[in-house]
Amino acid sequence: MNNRFAMNAPARFVLAIGLLLATVSARAAVLNERDTSRLAAINEAIQSFENDVGSALHNLPPGDAGQIESYAYVELNLEAAHERLNNVFMLVAVSGFMEAPADEFLILDVMYGQLLPRSKNYLNIKIDAIASMAAAHPENQVFAIYSARANALLGDRAIALLDELYERIGARRR
Repeated sequence: MNNRFAMNAPARFVLAIGLLLATVSARAAVLNERDTSRLAAINEAIQSFENDVGSALHNLPPGDAGQIESYAYVELNLEAAHERLNNVFMLVAVSGFMEAPADEFLILDVMYGQLLPRSKNYLNIKIDAIASMAAAHPENQVFAIYSARANALLGDRAIALLDELYERIGARRR
């Protein structure tokens, strides 16, 4: 057999392994454990922020209903943002366990078309809501700090990650 494309068995085996690894790494390149870890870290930071606000809320004097309401408003907006990011986290984590490419594509399609753009908008609304407490209480520097912290955490970290995931999934779809 003098075919220049003919390979011996070990060479075919190595080629098959190489193609398999290329397929696995191509699939892993869309969403991976690093994305899950980054989302987990953001969720932990939001939880810490929620805990700080909750602690401050519980330490307020009982007679100041306006302050209590404002702190509770910040805490509720953080909880809502946290819940939304948990949804994203769950789908990112599940996408890594899909065995069938069609199943993975379905999850990525839902994330790209529905969850990521809406989550980005939702987080922007939560950032604005927390900033509104800083504007409503300019004498209270705590709300200015909360606004800056929300902007850094939700805007600079969470929304930036959502944008990155959106771009990577979009590139995969093309």
